[in-house]
Amino acid sequence: MSRQRSWTIDLGRVFAIGVVVVIHWISVRVTVTDGVVRGETALHGRPIWALSWVIQVMPLFFLAGGFANTLIVDRWRASGLSYGEYLGPRARRLVTPVIALVAVLAPVIAVLGGYSERTATTAAYVVASPLWFLAVYLIAVAVAPGAVWVHDRGPLLLPTVLLACSIAVDALRFDGVGRFAEWNLLFVWLFCHQLGVVHARGLLRRVNDAGVLLVAALGVCLLVAMVGPGPYFPTNFGVADAPVSNLAPPTSVISILAVVQLAVLTLVDRRLTGWEPRRSFRRVITTIVPLLMTIYLWHVPVIAMLTGAATLAPSPLLPADPQTWWETRPLWILLGAVVLFFVVRVSTRWDEFCARYAARDATVPALVGTVLAAGGVYSIWQFGLFPVGPGAAVLGVLLGTVALTTTRRGTDAVAAPV
Repeated sequence: MSRQRSWTIDLGRVFAIGVVVVIHWISVRVTVTDGVVRGETALHGRPIWALSWVIQVMPLFFLAGGFANTLIVDRWRASGLSYGEYLGPRARRLVTPVIALVAVLAPVIAVLGGYSERTATTAAYVVASPLWFLAVYLIAVAVAPGAVWVHDRGPLLLPTVLLACSIAVDALRFDGVGRFAEWNLLFVWLFCHQLGVVHARGLLRRVNDAGVLLVAALGVCLLVAMVGPGPYFPTNFGVADAPVSNLAPPTSVISILAVVQLAVLTLVDRRLTGWEPRRSFRRVITTIVPLLMTIYLWHVPVIAMLTGAATLAPSPLLPADPQTWWETRPLWILLGAVVLFFVVRVSTRWDEFCARYAARDATVPALVGTVLAAGGVYSIWQFGLFPVGPGAAVLGVLLGTVALTTTRRGTDAVAAPV
């Protein structure tokens, strides 16, 4: 059986979302030249290449999700409830924030289209860019009971299969057959999620420090072997002088990096065994963790809206000089954090409204709703948040949410852990 709540995991989640938000908020430099809005990648240079290996936290995010889902699956098994009673409430709580996102941003994009089709198109893709995570995570939640079941019968079976599949996709990609590359959105991230199951079950905790360090060292050596002579890429997110990275779509490098992160997490967790943060800090952490998905979904739209407003006074707010632009980033991050705080607060009102109605707990409707929602979210990410055109994607999310919701009064928690 898995252990109970881990403060290390919770701190890792909060750290990861903080890194993601800051990187996204400083990665694009927007300027206005002769009335034309231009955007260019702000991060570049070999130091940033190296830093991308340290601050690539998405594997940690999925690992933490696998850990949390294992605890939830264990409680579900012990309760004797049906699969629908496990999946329905979790999927519905993950999907409802997207409805608020669409309801607010689709009309904004429609209005922008009346002034500039190019600006509206850019906005439609930018605000939808974080949605790949939710689509994949919905699938991870749906398959978590099976993933835990397989782990309990063969701990290394599923990670081995998923890694082999991602390597096969990479081989096709580097051989010029790139149409299968996005399959690694599943193979790589479900591998990382499965490492969270491994951590929840304490597999590496049974190994002494020297053994865990050896695992980390072997992972680093394998990464050097994969990247040094190629064909894998030297960065783990896109930068100006290396736009193709191991992240989009992910490669098996991300999976090996996740193994290294698991080893580091195990060493840190071992030294924090029995530790609990102070009550005030604990209250902050327990407040933020259930809101991580909402924070993630809104952080890019928030900075996009602030940047759009800044184009009305570009000289002081969007300086053309790169050094001045970087000097203003701390203030932008602070402003963005304040606005994001209020946006999340408002968004939770919508979550509270949705929680008044019970989630669907019959297995078939819950599964159908989850599939529809995941497919719709993925399509919005692929094609952009347009109010028309690829509107079938938005319809899929709406139908999925309807399928996951009843008219009965409910007692669901307002938010689910990521």
